[in-house]
Amino acid sequence: MGAFGVALILGINAMVGYDLLHQRDETLARAQEDGASMALVLERHATDSLSGVSKILAGVVEVLAVRTDSWDRGDTDVHALLRRQAALSPLIRAILVVSADGRLIHDTKTTEPAGIDLSDRDYLMAHRDGLVAGGADAVFVGIPVRGRTSGTWFISMSRRLDTSDGRFAGVVVAVIEPMAFRSFYQTLPLSGDAVITLYHADGPVIARFPDHDGFIGRSARHLPLFTTLLKEARTGTLSLDSAVDGPRRILSYRASDDMPLAVTVSASRDAVLAHWWSKAMVLAAVDLAGTLVLAAMTLALLREAERRERALADLQDGERALRDSQQRLIQDIAARHRIEAELIAAKQVSDAANRAKTQFLANMSHELRTPLNAVIGFAEALESGIFGQMSAKQTEYVGDIRKSGQHLLSLINDILDTTKIESGKYVLHQEDLAVGELIGECLRQMEPLAVEKGVTLTATLPISLPVLYADPRAVRQILLNLLSNAVKFTPPGGRILVEADRAARSLRLRVSDTGIGIPAMELEQVMEPFHQVDNSHTRRYAGTGLGLPLVKSLVELQDGRFVLSSVLGRGTTATVLFPPSRLRSRSDDLPTLKRAPGRTQTAPA
Repeated sequence: MGAFGVALILGINAMVGYDLLHQRDETLARAQEDGASMALVLERHATDSLSGVSKILAGVVEVLAVRTDSWDRGDTDVHALLRRQAALSPLIRAILVVSADGRLIHDTKTTEPAGIDLSDRDYLMAHRDGLVAGGADAVFVGIPVRGRTSGTWFISMSRRLDTSDGRFAGVVVAVIEPMAFRSFYQTLPLSGDAVITLYHADGPVIARFPDHDGFIGRSARHLPLFTTLLKEARTGTLSLDSAVDGPRRILSYRASDDMPLAVTVSASRDAVLAHWWSKAMVLAAVDLAGTLVLAAMTLALLREAERRERALADLQDGERALRDSQQRLIQDIAARHRIEAELIAAKQVSDAANRAKTQFLANMSHELRTPLNAVIGFAEALESGIFGQMSAKQTEYVGDIRKSGQHLLSLINDILDTTKIESGKYVLHQEDLAVGELIGECLRQMEPLAVEKGVTLTATLPISLPVLYADPRAVRQILLNLLSNAVKFTPPGGRILVEADRAARSLRLRVSDTGIGIPAMELEQVMEPFHQVDNSHTRRYAGTGLGLPLVKSLVELQDGRFVLSSVLGRGTTATVLFPPSRLRSRSDDLPTLKRAPGRTQTAPA
């Protein structure tokens, strides 16, 4: 038995170790595949972007070749043509026409081109001296340089212009914005410390994320990418130590076949394996605990074997008593089975009744909404005077009909939402929400009711609330239900405070009032559907008792938490907490802003 225990411990440890090594290899392989795929996508993006600019330049060359005013400096028609072509690509900052001697003829930035000498620019010399690979009709892509007047980095793409007899006349140049590539890289779902770099085939950095400004224009000819890797293969993925980005990195690279470009995507092995290391530590701790438990169990089994030998004689003496009790045990089991069958039948009946209740409420809610919408519509039509002027008393009665219909429709909607949640049919339509704007809408919606009752609404909101990923209708319903309860149960002259802030990295929404409050023993019961606090104060207020249960259900459907606290006679505080996984940014708090009773004030979001 001892040998078996030792063998079992060694076997389990071997399995755990093999599984960890296998997961490590899979993690690295997956990271390499992801890097290669990302490099392919980025290379195609850069190639296609510059190819589009090349086609635009080809079209400009064709048009200028047949125009008689192409070399009229600052001609308005040519200027308009160049501006239209420049607008076809978001990469193009400007299009220039430069003569063979380096004079600036046209510039899409102005109808009066600057009098600067561009004869030393690489895009002019390359075409003039016939250094462009592919012949006279090929496009030239320059390395990043700083503009003489703007001082900002740009890349030039140019095509040759010829005279009617085929002599070199100048070039058409597209000034490319490198930040366009960096902005695109910033939008990608990168993980860890991933770095993307776009290189010119001659070595300079064109764009990079992160730290674009620190690397653009810097030569990389001394890096292994240009000294070794691109000479061996046009694409690949490997592990290496980078003098720029740090040691132990997984690098995927790819060179373009159509443009003088190369793209690299790298991430550190430590960042890639961070999750694996965490899991390995947990599994190692679990394995150690399991080993200790198995060792203890083995020792316990050895001792138990000794005790069993001593107890064997006692068991033989108790065999007769065991047979006597066996019959009683059989009878007890039969009785238990009968009880279990009765409980199962009772549960089935209860589930059927609950489903019937849910279906009935859903059907009734749907059936009632149609005539109610008609009643509300006709009441609004009568109030608007579309059927003729009414007396003051008639207007008052029609207003009561409309308000009562809207109140009843709100109650029916709460019942319908509750039945949807209970039956699992409530569908969330989630999107990024501006929380400050949503709170402001709800406060403005509740303002007339607060004014009518004489209640002061006060809001404390940060300058910049985080973006919340949630269902806008559900969040709006949560806030409106909480504000409606607060106004309903707060006497005239009372105060209601709406707050939004960050608490332990979560988004906290809080509605506090100075209303009648809820007894401590009733706080859990008011979270149950159709329950209201049964006392002389709350029974004066209409309602189905669905508001707080519906709020709780809608909050929990969106991974949140709902907390209710109250002091009888002093007020109630309702708190909604959304987890960090649903937030997109941070916010800073502002002091509380107050206004007169029944008015709201919020800090700008």
